[in-house]
Amino acid sequence: MISAEMVKQLREMTGAGMLECKKALEEAQGDIEKAKEILRIRGLAKAEKKAGRETKEGIVQTFVSEDRKIGVILELNCETDFVARNEKFVELSLTLAKHIANAGENANRSGTFEDISQQLLYSDPSQKVEDLVKSAIAKIGENIKLSRWARFDADGYVHAYVHGVGRVGVLMEYKADAISEEVLRVAQDIVLQIAAMKPEFVSKEFIPADVLERERRILTEQTRQEGKPEHLIEKIVEGKLKRFFYQEKVLLEQAFIKDEKRTVKQYISDSGLNFEVVRFARFEVGSG
Repeated sequence: MISAEMVKQLREMTGAGMLECKKALEEAQGDIEKAKEILRIRGLAKAEKKAGRETKEGIVQTFVSEDRKIGVILELNCETDFVARNEKFVELSLTLAKHIANAGENANRSGTFEDISQQLLYSDPSQKVEDLVKSAIAKIGENIKLSRWARFDADGYVHAYVHGVGRVGVLMEYKADAISEEVLRVAQDIVLQIAAMKPEFVSKEFIPADVLERERRILTEQTRQEGKPEHLIEKIVEGKLKRFFYQEKVLLEQAFIKDEKRTVKQYISDSGLNFEVVRFARFEVGSG
Protein backbone atom coordinates (compact mmCIF):
# COMPACT_ATOMS: atom_id res chain seq x y z
CA MET A 1 0.00 0.00 0.00
CA ILE A 2 1.49 3.32 -1.09
CA SER A 3 0.63 6.00 1.45
CA ALA A 4 0.33 9.74 0.84
CA GLU A 5 3.16 10.25 3.33
CA MET A 6 5.49 8.06 1.24
CA VAL A 7 4.61 10.01 -1.89
CA LYS A 8 5.24 13.29 -0.07
CA GLN A 9 8.58 12.04 1.27
CA LEU A 10 9.75 10.94 -2.18
CA ARG A 11 8.63 14.25 -3.69
CA GLU A 12 10.63 16.20 -1.09
CA MET A 13 13.69 14.05 -1.76
CA THR A 14 13.56 14.28 -5.55
CA GLY A 15 11.54 17.35 -6.51
CA ALA A 16 9.50 15.21 -8.93
CA GLY A 17 5.72 15.59 -9.32
CA MET A 18 3.24 13.85 -7.02
CA LEU A 19 1.89 11.55 -9.75
CA GLU A 20 5.38 10.61 -10.93
CA CYS A 21 6.37 9.78 -7.34
CA LYS A 22 3.28 7.62 -6.84
CA LYS A 23 3.92 5.67 -10.05
CA ALA A 24 7.58 5.16 -9.14
CA LEU A 25 6.68 3.90 -5.66
CA GLU A 26 4.13 1.48 -7.12
CA GLU A 27 6.72 0.19 -9.57
CA ALA A 28 9.26 -0.13 -6.77
CA GLN A 29 6.69 -1.84 -4.53
CA GLY A 30 7.10 0.80 -1.84
CA ASP A 31 10.92 0.80 -1.78
CA ILE A 32 11.88 4.50 -1.46
CA GLU A 33 15.49 4.03 -2.63
CA LYS A 34 14.45 2.00 -5.65
CA ALA A 35 11.77 4.59 -6.45
CA LYS A 36 14.44 7.31 -6.34
CA GLU A 37 16.48 5.33 -8.86
CA ILE A 38 13.44 4.94 -11.11
CA LEU A 39 12.77 8.68 -11.00
CA ARG A 40 16.42 9.44 -11.60
CA ILE A 41 16.49 7.23 -14.67
CA ARG A 42 13.30 8.85 -15.97
CA GLY A 43 14.61 12.28 -15.08
CA LEU A 44 17.86 11.68 -16.91
CA ALA A 45 15.97 10.48 -19.95
CA LYS A 46 13.97 13.73 -19.95
CA ALA A 47 17.21 15.66 -19.55
CA GLU A 48 18.76 13.97 -22.56
CA LYS A 49 15.79 15.00 -24.73
CA LYS A 50 16.12 18.61 -23.62
CA ALA A 51 19.91 18.73 -23.92
CA GLY A 52 19.89 19.87 -27.53
CA ARG A 53 17.77 22.98 -27.03
CA GLU A 54 19.42 26.38 -27.31
CA THR A 55 20.38 28.27 -24.14
CA LYS A 56 20.38 32.06 -24.59
CA GLU A 57 19.36 33.29 -21.13
CA GLY A 58 20.96 32.70 -17.73
CA ILE A 59 22.89 34.32 -14.94
CA VAL A 60 26.41 35.07 -13.83
CA GLN A 61 27.12 33.72 -10.35
CA THR A 62 30.07 34.32 -8.02
CA PHE A 63 31.37 32.80 -4.81
CA VAL A 64 34.12 34.01 -2.49
CA SER A 65 35.53 31.96 0.39
CA GLU A 66 35.25 33.32 3.91
CA ASP A 67 38.96 34.20 4.05
CA ARG A 68 38.68 35.95 0.63
CA LYS A 69 41.48 33.80 -0.75
CA ILE A 70 39.44 31.79 -3.28
CA GLY A 71 36.91 33.20 -5.72
CA VAL A 72 34.80 31.70 -8.50
CA ILE A 73 32.78 33.24 -11.31
CA LEU A 74 30.60 31.29 -13.74
CA GLU A 75 27.95 31.70 -16.41
CA LEU A 76 25.02 29.28 -16.21
CA ASN A 77 22.62 29.37 -19.15
CA CYS A 78 19.01 28.32 -19.68
CA GLU A 79 16.38 28.79 -22.38
CA THR A 80 14.17 31.53 -20.91
CA ASP A 81 14.47 34.61 -18.75
CA PHE A 82 11.74 33.19 -16.50
CA VAL A 83 13.88 30.19 -15.53
CA ALA A 84 16.95 32.41 -15.06
CA ARG A 85 15.10 33.87 -12.06
CA ASN A 86 13.89 30.50 -10.81
CA GLU A 87 15.02 29.80 -7.25
CA LYS A 88 16.18 26.26 -8.10
CA PHE A 89 18.19 27.54 -11.05
CA VAL A 90 19.90 30.20 -8.92
CA GLU A 91 20.54 27.57 -6.23
CA LEU A 92 22.12 25.28 -8.83
CA SER A 93 24.45 28.08 -9.97
CA LEU A 94 25.62 28.64 -6.40
CA THR A 95 26.11 24.91 -5.78
CA LEU A 96 28.28 24.70 -8.90
CA ALA A 97 30.29 27.78 -7.87
CA LYS A 98 30.89 26.30 -4.40
CA HIS A 99 31.93 22.98 -5.93
CA ILE A 100 34.48 24.68 -8.17
CA ALA A 101 35.80 26.62 -5.17
CA ASN A 102 36.17 23.52 -3.00
CA ALA A 103 37.45 20.94 -5.49
CA GLY A 104 41.23 21.16 -5.32
CA GLU A 105 41.81 20.15 -8.95
CA ASN A 106 40.15 23.40 -10.08
CA ALA A 107 42.67 25.71 -8.40
CA ASN A 108 43.65 28.72 -10.56
CA ARG A 109 41.90 27.26 -13.58
CA SER A 110 39.17 28.25 -15.97
CA GLY A 111 37.05 26.10 -18.23
CA THR A 112 33.65 24.87 -19.31
CA PHE A 113 31.20 22.24 -18.11
CA GLU A 114 33.20 19.47 -19.74
CA ASP A 115 36.18 20.25 -17.47
CA ILE A 116 34.23 19.46 -14.28
CA SER A 117 31.35 17.23 -15.44
CA GLN A 118 32.96 13.99 -14.24
CA GLN A 119 34.16 15.36 -10.90
CA LEU A 120 32.45 14.00 -7.77
CA LEU A 121 30.23 16.73 -6.37
CA TYR A 122 31.91 18.33 -3.35
CA SER A 123 28.66 18.60 -1.37
CA ASP A 124 27.50 15.08 -2.30
CA PRO A 125 30.26 12.67 -3.44
CA SER A 126 27.64 10.04 -4.28
CA GLN A 127 27.00 11.85 -7.56
CA LYS A 128 28.96 13.60 -10.27
CA VAL A 129 28.55 17.22 -11.31
CA GLU A 130 26.99 15.95 -14.54
CA ASP A 131 24.32 14.09 -12.55
CA LEU A 132 23.41 17.23 -10.60
CA VAL A 133 22.90 19.27 -13.78
CA LYS A 134 20.89 16.57 -15.54
CA SER A 135 18.68 16.21 -12.48
CA ALA A 136 18.10 19.98 -12.48
CA ILE A 137 17.19 19.88 -16.19
CA ALA A 138 14.56 17.23 -15.43
CA LYS A 139 13.09 19.18 -12.50
CA ILE A 140 13.14 22.64 -14.07
CA GLY A 141 12.09 21.51 -17.55
CA GLU A 142 14.61 23.46 -19.63
CA ASN A 143 18.04 22.77 -21.04
CA ILE A 144 20.77 24.10 -18.74
CA LYS A 145 24.38 24.68 -19.71
CA LEU A 146 27.42 25.74 -17.70
CA SER A 147 29.12 27.80 -20.41
CA ARG A 148 32.27 28.92 -18.61
CA TRP A 149 33.88 29.38 -15.22
CA ALA A 150 37.06 30.75 -13.67
CA ARG A 151 38.62 30.27 -10.25
CA PHE A 152 41.16 32.60 -8.65
CA ASP A 153 43.40 31.35 -5.83
CA ALA A 154 44.89 34.59 -4.52
CA ASP A 155 48.18 35.45 -2.91
CA GLY A 156 46.31 38.54 -1.76
CA TYR A 157 42.51 38.64 -1.76
CA VAL A 158 39.54 38.29 -4.10
CA HIS A 159 36.46 40.46 -4.48
CA ALA A 160 33.31 39.72 -6.49
CA TYR A 161 30.35 41.67 -7.78
CA VAL A 162 27.19 40.72 -9.65
CA HIS A 163 25.17 43.50 -11.23
CA GLY A 164 21.39 43.60 -10.87
CA VAL A 165 19.66 40.34 -11.72
CA GLY A 166 22.89 38.61 -12.70
CA ARG A 167 23.50 39.63 -16.31
CA VAL A 168 27.04 40.86 -15.55
CA GLY A 169 29.54 39.72 -12.93
CA VAL A 170 33.15 40.48 -12.01
CA LEU A 171 35.79 38.56 -10.08
CA MET A 172 38.97 40.43 -9.14
CA GLU A 173 42.19 39.47 -7.39
CA TYR A 174 44.05 42.26 -5.63
CA LYS A 175 46.84 42.83 -3.13
CA ALA A 176 46.51 44.94 0.02
CA ASP A 177 48.20 45.06 3.41
CA ALA A 178 45.09 43.77 5.17
CA ILE A 179 41.32 43.70 4.82
CA SER A 180 39.65 46.87 6.10
CA GLU A 181 36.55 48.93 5.33
CA GLU A 182 38.66 51.30 3.24
CA VAL A 183 40.22 48.44 1.25
CA LEU A 184 36.81 46.84 0.62
CA ARG A 185 35.41 50.19 -0.50
CA VAL A 186 38.19 50.62 -3.08
CA ALA A 187 37.79 46.99 -4.20
CA GLN A 188 34.06 47.53 -4.67
CA ASP A 189 34.62 50.71 -6.65
CA ILE A 190 37.05 48.91 -8.95
CA VAL A 191 34.75 45.95 -9.67
CA LEU A 192 31.92 48.42 -10.40
CA GLN A 193 34.28 50.13 -12.85
CA ILE A 194 35.07 46.81 -14.55
CA ALA A 195 31.39 45.86 -14.78
CA ALA A 196 30.41 49.20 -16.32
CA MET A 197 33.38 50.03 -18.57
CA LYS A 198 34.43 46.57 -19.83
CA PRO A 199 38.24 46.89 -19.72
CA GLU A 200 40.26 44.01 -21.14
CA PHE A 201 43.63 44.52 -19.44
CA VAL A 202 44.72 45.61 -15.95
CA SER A 203 47.57 47.84 -17.16
CA LYS A 204 49.48 48.58 -20.36
CA GLU A 205 52.07 45.99 -19.32
CA PHE A 206 49.37 43.28 -19.52
CA ILE A 207 48.65 43.88 -23.21
CA PRO A 208 50.09 41.06 -25.34
CA ALA A 209 52.76 42.27 -27.79
CA ASP A 210 50.85 40.96 -30.82
CA VAL A 211 47.69 42.86 -29.80
CA LEU A 212 49.60 46.10 -29.37
CA GLU A 213 51.44 45.61 -32.65
CA ARG A 214 48.16 45.01 -34.47
CA GLU A 215 46.66 48.23 -33.07
CA ARG A 216 49.79 50.20 -34.01
CA ARG A 217 49.69 48.78 -37.53
CA ILE A 218 46.02 49.69 -38.01
CA LEU A 219 46.44 53.20 -36.58
CA THR A 220 49.60 53.78 -38.63
CA GLU A 221 47.82 52.90 -41.86
CA GLN A 222 44.79 55.02 -40.94
CA THR A 223 47.03 57.98 -40.14
CA ARG A 224 48.97 57.55 -43.37
CA GLN A 225 45.73 57.50 -45.38
CA GLU A 226 44.73 60.75 -43.67
CA GLY A 227 47.71 62.31 -45.41
CA LYS A 228 49.76 63.10 -42.30
CA PRO A 229 53.51 63.77 -42.78
CA GLU A 230 55.51 60.54 -42.57
CA HIS A 231 57.91 61.90 -39.91
CA LEU A 232 54.95 62.70 -37.59
CA ILE A 233 53.05 59.43 -37.97
CA GLU A 234 54.74 57.59 -35.09
CA LYS A 235 53.99 60.41 -32.65
CA ILE A 236 50.39 60.70 -33.85
CA VAL A 237 49.87 56.94 -33.53
CA GLU A 238 51.13 56.96 -29.92
CA GLY A 239 48.66 59.75 -29.16
CA LYS A 240 45.82 57.76 -30.70
CA LEU A 241 46.83 54.65 -28.78
CA LYS A 242 46.53 56.60 -25.56
CA ARG A 243 43.19 58.21 -26.41
CA PHE A 244 41.40 55.42 -28.24
CA PHE A 245 42.96 52.18 -26.98
CA TYR A 246 44.56 52.53 -23.56
CA GLN A 247 41.80 54.72 -22.15
CA GLU A 248 39.14 52.31 -23.39
CA LYS A 249 40.70 48.87 -22.93
CA VAL A 250 43.12 49.31 -19.98
CA LEU A 251 41.55 49.44 -16.51
CA LEU A 252 44.14 51.68 -14.83
CA GLU A 253 44.07 54.14 -17.75
CA GLN A 254 40.28 54.48 -17.86
CA ALA A 255 38.48 57.55 -16.52
CA PHE A 256 37.16 56.64 -13.07
CA ILE A 257 33.34 56.41 -13.37
CA LYS A 258 32.73 58.23 -10.07
CA ASP A 259 35.10 61.09 -10.97
CA GLU A 260 36.02 61.29 -14.64
CA LYS A 261 38.70 63.92 -13.98
CA ARG A 262 40.83 61.13 -12.52
CA THR A 263 41.97 57.81 -13.97
CA VAL A 264 41.44 54.60 -12.05
CA LYS A 265 45.19 54.58 -11.39
CA GLN A 266 44.97 58.05 -9.84
CA TYR A 267 41.93 57.06 -7.78
CA ILE A 268 43.84 54.12 -6.26
CA SER A 269 46.87 56.32 -5.61
CA ASP A 270 44.74 59.04 -3.98
CA SER A 271 43.18 56.46 -1.64
CA GLY A 272 46.51 56.28 0.20
CA LEU A 273 46.26 52.50 0.34
CA ASN A 274 48.80 49.93 -0.76
CA PHE A 275 46.34 48.48 -3.26
CA GLU A 276 47.18 46.61 -6.47
CA VAL A 277 44.84 44.99 -8.98
CA VAL A 278 46.37 41.65 -9.98
CA ARG A 279 43.78 40.28 -12.46
CA PHE A 280 40.07 40.20 -13.16
CA ALA A 281 37.41 38.27 -15.06
CA ARG A 282 34.27 39.95 -16.37
CA PHE A 283 31.41 37.70 -17.49
CA GLU A 284 28.28 38.90 -19.25
CA VAL A 285 25.43 36.53 -20.13
CA GLY A 286 25.64 35.56 -23.79
CA SER A 287 29.01 37.18 -24.49
CA GLY A 288 31.16 34.13 -23.84
